[in-house]
Amino acid sequence: MKKWLSILMLLAAPVWASPVADLTLVGEGKMRWLFWDLYQARFYSDDGRYRPGDFPQALALRYQRDIRQEDLLNATVEEWRRLGVDWKPEWPQQLGRLWPSVRRQDELVLRVEADGVSRFYFNWRLLGEIADPDFAPAFLAIWLSPDSRDPALTRKLKGS
Repeated sequence: MKKWLSILMLLAAPVWASPVADLTLVGEGKMRWLFWDLYQARFYSDDGRYRPGDFPQALALRYQRDIRQEDLLNATVEEWRRLGVDWKPEWPQQLGRLWPSVRRQDELVLRVEADGVSRFYFNWRLLGEIADPDFAPAFLAIWLSPDSRDPALTRKLKGS
């Protein structure tokens, strides 16, 4: 009985733990494309201020539309190319193993730890991690770069 209780507690623990519970909201905004809301974005840091490369940080995306995993991956790579980000070919493969397709109201969170490890959460459950410390700055650039697709959203996320 004790063994089963321990297993149940382990399985349920990620549901109760928020990946941003110890962080402070920096800013938030909405991403729209044409007439559709795509997602609501929130950016967090340890002290509520945006400082590039000063981790821990987290980016939370609550989706307002159903989006297939393949479309999420393609959009990520397309943005890296558009921004001129020096991305590694293994990153999309790693993301493909981690990310599901998303439905309306699903939340995908990237939390970057002080050591540069990137952990992804889906609806508060840990999906897995990417240990490469170069990944987080490249991924966050999609939303936080001055050349992001939506500069107004970038300013909101940075708290400016």
